Amino acid sequence: QKWEEHKEFIRQKLSEKETGEIYGKRKIDVEPVFGFLKANLRFTRLSVRGKEKVINELGFAFMAVNLRKITAMKS
Repeated sequence: QKWEEHKEFIRQKLSEKETGEIYGKRKIDVEPVFGFLKANLRFTRLSVRGKEKVINELGFAFMAVNLRKITAMKS
């Protein structure tokens, strides 16, 4: 029952114009990068602990994504 109430609340929020626009932008801005990391580079887990180390590892992963994009554009 709690789950159904939560789903209904989310449906109401997404049906509002402003919230729907924000959610729509999320798909364009953020999700493709993480989807690319997971699907193409098979990057699904971090191998380090600690905020600073995680930031460094994510930086390397994003750098790999950008390098692949650059090499694809040159081909």
